[in-house]
Amino acid sequence: MDADDRVSQGCRVGAVVLAAGRSARMGEIKQLLPLDGRMVLERTLANVRGSAVDEVVLVLGHAAEEIRQQLPAKLLDNVTLAMNQEFAEGMSSSLRVGLAALGPQMDAAMIVLGDQPLVRPETMDRIIQKYSESNAEIVVPHYRGKRGNPVLLDRTLFPEAMTLEGDTGFRTLFGRHAEGLVATDVDDVGVLLDIDSREDYTKLLDRLG
Repeated sequence: MDADDRVSQGCRVGAVVLAAGRSARMGEIKQLLPLDGRMVLERTLANVRGSAVDEVVLVLGHAAEEIRQQLPAKLLDNVTLAMNQEFAEGMSSSLRVGLAALGPQMDAAMIVLGDQPLVRPETMDRIIQKYSESNAEIVVPHYRGKRGNPVLLDRTLFPEAMTLEGDTGFRTLFGRHAEGLVATDVDDVGVLLDIDSREDYTKLLDRLG
């Protein structure tokens, strides 16, 4: 589908929220950490649901039942829960599960990290808009010259994305599809902020403080 078709037909983008990891460096379930009155994953999901995505898939794995029970039931309405039993294999295993669970009518997937709770809905909409107006295979947000997340993938790349292994992220795809990669500048430092360590979490608390 070229840019004109995407505009005329109205491209459909689903969000795949990756939240299956073990939080090994945190020592506790980071998806459930409190952050300004809400849990980390709760904030992430609320932002996704506030965007223009047409579908939401939430991938859980480690402590899946505990996380599901603590998330507000209303927030999970119309959200597809996908369970990654192989979460110990890294983020790529969750990506495979999430893409497989996405509806066949979706033209692209926005891959959202569950531990990036400050990415604004407007930023996600900007990424979708850039995709709809271009022939991009991949859309990546940039904040002040630095590449961030979430990353949007055209459906044509799903099979290749599902062959990735470990926690390497999308660097391999970026290299193979440099001509199809489009960057979009955003005024949202949240695209750079995730929670891998106690220090990261403290910085987020300070930023919201």
